[in-house]
Amino acid sequence: MSVSYGSLPFKEQIDYFKGKTSMPSRAWTDLYAAEHDWAFVVAGATRRDLLTDMRGAVEKAIATGRTLEQFRTDFDRIVSQHGWEYNGGRAWRTQTIFETNLRQSYNAGREAQMADPELRKARPYGLYRHGDSANPRPQHLAWNGTVLPLDDAWWSTHTPQNGWGCKCKKFMVSARDVERMGLKVGPAPVVEYESRVIGVNSPNGPRSVRVPLGIDPGFEHAPGQSRLSSAVPPLRAHDPLPTPGAQPSPVPSVGLPNRRAPGPLPEPRPAAVSRVMPEGLAEEEYVGRFLGEFGATEAAPAVFRDKVGDSVVIGRGLFADAKEGALKVRGRHLLLLADALQEPDEVWVRLEWMAEQNKAVLRRRYISRLELDGEAVPALAVFEVGPDGWDGIATLTQASTDPEYLEQLRIGVRVYRRLDGD
Repeated sequence: MSVSYGSLPFKEQIDYFKGKTSMPSRAWTDLYAAEHDWAFVVAGATRRDLLTDMRGAVEKAIATGRTLEQFRTDFDRIVSQHGWEYNGGRAWRTQTIFETNLRQSYNAGREAQMADPELRKARPYGLYRHGDSANPRPQHLAWNGTVLPLDDAWWSTHTPQNGWGCKCKKFMVSARDVERMGLKVGPAPVVEYESRVIGVNSPNGPRSVRVPLGIDPGFEHAPGQSRLSSAVPPLRAHDPLPTPGAQPSPVPSVGLPNRRAPGPLPEPRPAAVSRVMPEGLAEEEYVGRFLGEFGATEAAPAVFRDKVGDSVVIGRGLFADAKEGALKVRGRHLLLLADALQEPDEVWVRLEWMAEQNKAVLRRRYISRLELDGEAVPALAVFEVGPDGWDGIATLTQASTDPEYLEQLRIGVRVYRRLDGD
């Protein structure tokens, strides 16, 4: 029967598998752990035409919910067509290829869904449930019923699948779910590590790896997490936003006209002065409070969907390119940047030509003004993101009331405008 956990395949699962690159390999140890987020391999399949056909059979199984026996029919045809001599028995080999790819793509798809900040607010905990393996591992049985916050570091190494043939699952649950099931949150099980030797029969020879006790080598990672982390836009080191008081520079635009908006920006929204954080906090605290606005943490990014349905992956990597520990946007003003993304006054898109890359890039710009208690001028926050990274400005200066400067920011095509009074 199919191993789709009783449900049809879903978009995130299919997208995860389609995002892999087919890579020839001589042994399963050629790629390890999170590298499988990016590559499709079949141990011993070194010919690209064979690998392409095998990938097609696996993708068809994932996308259409085919059974193991149906996959075996495709497997036999491909092996015969290419004259492939593989190691191991047919039953074991087909089951390993089929179940590992289906389960890990399923788990990666679920992890992508769990990154949604609205879901994380409603169901902030992860629940470990042991599967129905014929020969259960003692550690996996011991973890059954473990409930931890989704951003707990334990999940980075213990998110299922946790070994060959492992059928354990991770579920999102709410505080009410935890109470109803008679469980409790935490503490995280103690993690003990052991050294394991892998690749004894590999052409590259054996090597030692360190893994948590109870987890098979190569499974000590959260499926798909490396993809989400890599999707966090870096801090852009070039092409900054217009500087208040500076002469405007021409914007090379292609495809989308640089239209000027009719009328002024909406009136600033009232907000508490606490949206500007105190001086003197550690950079990690400034960044942590920004990430917390979106349900992200330093270890776990989150996917934020804006007012028009576009996505921005929020994570610590937003600040990874800052030099010498200094942020592009002053730390105490980071919550204003969060406001620009979450509740913008306007959202603009424009297509720019990047001469050095010889290509066009689409940028989204979020503009927000807040009237803070006790401040003489509104706070202005602008967050801009594109495929080459992000840039931002947050300021409490006269720039927020300067019509000429504000017009420099409002270029491209406006795709969203907040109604006055909202």
